Amino acid sequence: MIREATDNDVEAVARLLLAADDARVISAEALLHMRRTRPERARSLELVVEADDAVVGAGSAGLNVWTKTEGASWAFVTVDATHRRRGIGDELGRRLLDHLRENGATKAQCFFRWTEEGERWATAQGWSKLLGGPLIALDPRLVPEPSVPDGYRLVSTAELGPEAVYEAVREAALDEPTPTPHDNFQLDDFLREWNEPGNDHESSTAVLDEGGNVVAFTFLYAAGDRASHGFTGTVRDHRGRGLATAAKRRALRTAAERGVTRVTTSNAEENAAMRSINRKLGFEPIGEHVIFGRDL
Repeated sequence: MIREATDNDVEAVARLLLAADDARVISAEALLHMRRTRPERARSLELVVEADDAVVGAGSAGLNVWTKTEGASWAFVTVDATHRRRGIGDELGRRLLDHLRENGATKAQCFFRWTEEGERWATAQGWSKLLGGPLIALDPRLVPEPSVPDGYRLVSTAELGPEAVYEAVREAALDEPTPTPHDNFQLDDFLREWNEPGNDHESSTAVLDEGGNVVAFTFLYAAGDRASHGFTGTVRDHRGRGLATAAKRRALRTAAERGVTRVTTSNAEENAAMRSINRKLGFEPIGEHVIFGRDL
């Protein structure tokens, strides 16, 4: 049976997502936060599949509110490994894409951890690869102490309000390699992510210049002894000075002090600068993340 998801499904959906990608840092609390704060303009739909009194599949879709690109949308489907090859994913995908079409979407994208099985299924459904990059991991306990150039200082984002960080994040997001530009980065959407359970503001780090302005940043999401990097960036006028590296080192060292033993992240192949930073920090490949897309 396929039905719309409810708040009571978040535990089961979190388990499905972690089974599909164990590098993902997600929790039932984070899913509940996203459900309850997602803006109406996203026109989102969340579905689950029940079999034998258990949730064995889940899918979600909505309009991309981070871009000005007309008709942009996203969708994602996952099915428990023991219930695949029964048409569950096909039917979930069909319903989600119909929902997107009904709400004016003309193109859809999906971000997922690459597997041969996942690519085979997506290709059969009319999707194709748009972007890819290595999924990487490290033990943050091995990261050296940060050093920052004269005139700058490192602080946790817990010491700052979201408004102090927003402009730097908005500017850096415009330069992130992505098939659809992040050119509609609104404060209310940033606040949703800022307040997400799992956003480790003690480890997440901002770099301040002499005037106290945020000029670089990195976010870290943690759950138990696992963490993943969120967005890292530097405003254009302060690039090339090692600020992102310093921010990431502080974040990783702080996470290690708080009990984290593995941190994962991924970057597009085109993002040469960030990939170089991560190699120097000691990240090593463990897989690949990809973005697939299709016309509707």
